Formats: sequence, structure tokens, C-alpha cells
Amino acid sequence: MIKMKLHITAALIISALALASCGTQKEAAEAAAPAPVVKEVNEALNWSVKNAEARYLYSQNMRIASDRVRSMMNSGESMGQAVFIDAAFLLFNQNMTYEYFVNFGSIGDEFSIGELRGYCSNQYEPAAMELIHMCREAGMEVILMSPEKDAMDIMQDLQKQDLQVFPSMMTGQPQYGKYAENITMREYASGNRVALVLTSSLGEASELTLSRGLQGFELNEMYKSFGDRLILFPNPAFN
Repeated sequence: MIKMKLHITAALIISALALASCGTQKEAAEAAAPAPVVKEVNEALNWSVKNAEARYLYSQNMRIASDRVRSMMNSGESMGQAVFIDAAFLLFNQNMTYEYFVNFGSIGDEFSIGELRGYCSNQYEPAAMELIHMCREAGMEVILMSPEKDAMDIMQDLQKQDLQVFPSMMTGQPQYGKYAENITMREYASGNRVALVLTSSLGEASELTLSRGLQGFELNEMYKSFGDRLILFPNPAFN
């Protein structure tokens, strides 16, 4: 009887040790397993896609720009002035532009305006075209915030609509949605010929504001100086 109890006790001890060993091995395996990859969520992009606010702000800003051009035209101040437009994000059909960035994500160094243009099937946003028409009637130049190699196809598209726009001279390749050394904007600003800058990034207007953004330049001071000329749009890529 005592011998049987010893056998039972030994069996229980072995079972307990086996279970403990299995538990330890499982915990070790779980600890060694790599953490699941969580795809980074671009909250700003989701905000733009899922809500109507971005499109509303776009329409509102285009109306503000049109009112500014009309006011200058009525006061006889529009001739010889220039309107700079962010070609990468503001000219093409906005529904298709947002759809493009939903499918392909934020932009990087490989971003191509030509690829976006092709995705949008060469369709342009009507509000932007109306503004360019108005600028032509007001005797104002429309300058795309892109170098000639990026702007050429857009220029040819708009020529078919009897609209003339010009490229910008730039130092190096612009970082669309971030920063650009726009020589043309610098020259027009020095001659007080910049009527409007329509952009999705303060950095791309740095030649007007003399700042790469808000670093070293107070926001309220920037608005006091350029609030009626610098119109900031939501960026569909929001990189």
C-alpha cells in the first residue's frame, strides 16, 4: 500500500514537472516571437478622406482667393501681379486626388506629379480653373509652384482651355508639401508683385515669408504680414 502511494506521488510529481516545463517553453516561445507589425495610421489622411471638412475648406479657400482677385481687379491693382498656386495638390480633381493618396499613402522623394495627373485622368478641379480664368481677366500671371519639368504637362493641358500658366525657377527639386527654394517667388516678392500664394505648406511659401515654417517666426506675426495673401489649404497627402 505504501509502495503504491509512492508510485502515485511520483507520477503526480512527474506530471506537474511536465506541465511546468510545457508552460515555461510556451512562455519562452511567446517571448521570443516577434511582436505583430501594426501598420502606422496616418490620422491626418484619414481625417481628410472620411470627412467633408477638407473639401469644404478647399472650396472656402478658393472663394477667398477669388474674392481677393476680384477686389484687386475692381480697384485697378491687379495688372502685373502674380498668383502662385501649389500645382501638386490644388489643381487636379480633388476627389481623385484624395483617392490617389488613400491608395498610395503619403508622398516621399519618389512622388511624381505626372503620376498623380495620370491617375486623375487629366481632370482638373473646376474651382481652380475658375480662379485661373479670373486671373487672366484681371491681367494677373498664374505661376505654378513647380519647376518646368514637373509643370510642362499641366501647362499644355491648360493651354487647350486657352489658359496660360508659368513654371517656377527653383533651386533643386522641391519637397512637395514641405519646402521649396522658389527663385521666381523670391524675385516677385522683392518687387511686391505677389498677390496671392495658394499652398498646402508654409514651407513652400518660404521665399515669401522668409521662413521655412514656424521655426523662428511667430505665427501671429506671419499672419499679420501675409494673412491676406497667403492662403493655406488642407494637404491631401499630409506627409
